[in-house]
Amino acid sequence: MIQLFQQRDFGDKINVTFQYVSQNFKSLALCLLYIVGPVALIAGIASGVMQSNIFSLGKMTQDGDSDDPTNVFRAFQTIFSPAFGLTILFSALAILAVSLVTYAHMKIYARKTSPEAPQPLGGTVDISVAEVWEEVQPVIGRAIVIGILSSIIAGVATLFLIIPGIYVAIVLSLALVVTSFEGTDFGQTWNRCFALIRDKWWSTFGLLFVMGIISGVIGLLFTMPAGIIGFLIGMKLLPAGGSIFLILGSVVSTVGSTLLRVLIYVALGFQYTNLVERQEGRGLISSIDSIGTTPSQPRATDEGEY
Repeated sequence: MIQLFQQRDFGDKINVTFQYVSQNFKSLALCLLYIVGPVALIAGIASGVMQSNIFSLGKMTQDGDSDDPTNVFRAFQTIFSPAFGLTILFSALAILAVSLVTYAHMKIYARKTSPEAPQPLGGTVDISVAEVWEEVQPVIGRAIVIGILSSIIAGVATLFLIIPGIYVAIVLSLALVVTSFEGTDFGQTWNRCFALIRDKWWSTFGLLFVMGIISGVIGLLFTMPAGIIGFLIGMKLLPAGGSIFLILGSVVSTVGSTLLRVLIYVALGFQYTNLVERQEGRGLISSIDSIGTTPSQPRATDEGEY
């Protein structure tokens, strides 16, 4: 079993991320499939429809008069169609759902593996979809508000002052894990994020950067079919528009890429527990309280160069 509230250096956080996902793959995958899957599926279908419309518009423009002044209007109408709005909306909701499911899963895992809890048989922690959904429901509204406000603040800060904007965005990357574990509102979450990340901004930035690259590289496996389909349609090896093919490719790309974000959120979850442990010693206190009942686990003591 993995002790969540424990100090870890940079490499340990990456290693424990993959260790957590591999050890809890079945329960975590089921939760993502049942809770996030339908939302990501709608986003994928809408994205496929939008791409199909764009390909159809391109063919119409190519076959017709390229100097037709209405082409610009048609292009604008095609791109910013209802499918575009649905793609943006459900993609954002799917990403939010992945983060909430991940943190709910980790929160339940921490509760079930605490020294005070009965030790699971065989060392395997059983976490059901119903348990995760029950943990997610009270957080949804609060998380949407925090997510929107965080995005607006980081976006405005980046628009006017790029470097401060990036700084704020990294700080607020902890917002959803903070509100999931601690039940805080936006003001409390804002203060908590800045308090936790103090002197550890570079550590958080580095972790997000590395995990983003890793998930992006793995995600190429899911985006590749959509790229191949688009190429075949462009070479006229598939029917022009090829709606069904584009939708299938988009669904695979969107669902796969969205679910892969679990790696980033698990890593952020361990960054949160690492920062909490450094400042509050929650895991250490729990280990001290459990002396004589369960053995404590060794703890790393150095964050490394980040």
